[in-house]
Amino acid sequence: MDEATQLVAQFEKNAKEEVRVSIDDFRGRKIINLRVYYKADGGHWLPGKQGLALGVDRYRDLADALVKLGEELEAKGLLGGKSSQ
Repeated sequence: MDEATQLVAQFEKNAKEEVRVSIDDFRGRKIINLRVYYKADGGHWLPGKQGLALGVDRYRDLADALVKLGEELEAKGLLGGKSSQ
């Protein structure tokens, strides 16, 4: 990760992948970056193609969508404890 990247959160997706949430600079713009990283040969982490990048001005839209998703998952009884894998 370079100095223009501010890692905000990360969590394991599976044994070989993790999801990282960061604030990055891209072409002079601040973006929210949700990216899947994979463990390469040698054990170091590399960014994969899977991910989502949005301008920080779209944060509230993303947050609202995630709240709605949580409500829907809760209503359908799909949420267990802190994380369901």
